[in-house]
Amino acid sequence: MAYVSGQPTHWLKDMTDTITVYKATTVNNYGSKAISATPTTFSCRIISDVKISRDEQGTQVVEGGTLYILSDADIEVGDRLDLPGSNADPRILDVDKVTYSANGTATVHHTKVRFGSLGG
Repeated sequence: MAYVSGQPTHWLKDMTDTITVYKATTVNNYGSKAISATPTTFSCRIISDVKISRDEQGTQVVEGGTLYILSDADIEVGDRLDLPGSNADPRILDVDKVTYSANGTATVHHTKVRFGSLGG
């Protein structure tokens, strides 16, 4: 199996979607976030899977799905996420760095991002 930057190349063929992320730079006293005007794009795989869950504050949210990025992507809860073909601004609910071990060191294999909107 061939590797690209420590990644198995067979994963690359699954990264058929592209997302745009705008970093949250600051939050004011009222909780409104300021968003960077400079976007970063990532090749990824978007898996739609609508379900209802709770966020870290216990608020009910509707999850729209999960996206997988084959890198150690700089994405955090609070950043702005633009999905292809959508005018919606889904909320980033959770970011998880999935690692693997190679030669005794842990390396990030991919970034898993759950996204959705506020539930009622």
